[in-house]
Amino acid sequence: MLYLSLAVLCSVSIGMIFKVAGQRQLDRTALLTINYAAAVGVAGVLIAIGGRGASDGLTLSGPLLLLGIGTGALLIFGFFMLMVATDVAGMGLSIGVMRVSVVLPFLASWLIWAEEPSVMQLIGMGCAAVAFFLIAQTPDGSADAIDEPIRNSEPVHEGVPATAGAYVTTAASEGEGAPEESDVFVEEERGLDVPEPNAKVLGTLFILFLSGGAVDITMKTFQEGFGADNSRFMFLLLAFGISFLIGLVYVVQKGIRTGVWPDRQTWVWGIGLGIINYGSLEFLLRALEQLPGTVVFPINNISIVVLAALLGVAFWRERLTKTNIWGLALAVVGLVLLSNAELLTRVQSLFGIGPA
Repeated sequence: MLYLSLAVLCSVSIGMIFKVAGQRQLDRTALLTINYAAAVGVAGVLIAIGGRGASDGLTLSGPLLLLGIGTGALLIFGFFMLMVATDVAGMGLSIGVMRVSVVLPFLASWLIWAEEPSVMQLIGMGCAAVAFFLIAQTPDGSADAIDEPIRNSEPVHEGVPATAGAYVTTAASEGEGAPEESDVFVEEERGLDVPEPNAKVLGTLFILFLSGGAVDITMKTFQEGFGADNSRFMFLLLAFGISFLIGLVYVVQKGIRTGVWPDRQTWVWGIGLGIINYGSLEFLLRALEQLPGTVVFPINNISIVVLAALLGVAFWRERLTKTNIWGLALAVVGLVLLSNAELLTRVQSLFGIGPA
């Protein structure tokens, strides 16, 4: 269970870094570019010293390279949208949406590869779809109230990045003070009233939902077309490398045009993000070598959804309506139903490993 616990912690830590990066107003693209460079670097070092094997290797062909380019572009775009969503909707809700996007590869498997889902999986897909709309229901005008950064009593001088502790959440209307502890979870009258959604939040979360699912669909495409003769691990490293190159083009172009280059803060947080990003993949793979997928995948997904929501409330006082809470709960139910034994056996085979 150690590797599984570390995989969950790494995944949630990614969201926390995105939260801090947004508060410190770091360059998102530069941060992600450095992140992918660091992740590929860590993987390269581990392969060189024998800490991570690449058994099947990777035989590049035109179609596989095109798939790698597409996957890399979707990876950096998806991470970029997760950063944006974390800023406008909070960490807990954004990660919840990212996790329920698993419904899209299920649909693709059904419609494209004719893999008929079980009754439990169909119910799970329905739960995940409803969960998305409940999670995304944020009252109009409250996007900033979810995580509005305000200065505390200690002044923060202009040009000097504030620490995470210099931000607190406020749901107060203009002229009112910060909320009491009891206001963190928003009480709605008349039970589960679904408010008119904020268009910006809904649009951002929807794009995040699509991008997260699209990455999973590309990985499914790799499995079906190339997985028999190529290493999934090496393909992911190829995609990470493509993500780095895409980000690098933007960073260099911006630097030449404006003279603004990534500062020390961005380098430090980017390298840390890359190490943790790689760790989430490595620990998940190692957990699958010791435990059956029927244990790993449900615990991993559900733990990330719940822990991200709790940490968002505890550290950043992110406000969750009853509707949001019901959405997160339904997401957990959907993930459980989607993670039945038949499906997990297939997913486990993607990694070419089985339980010990």
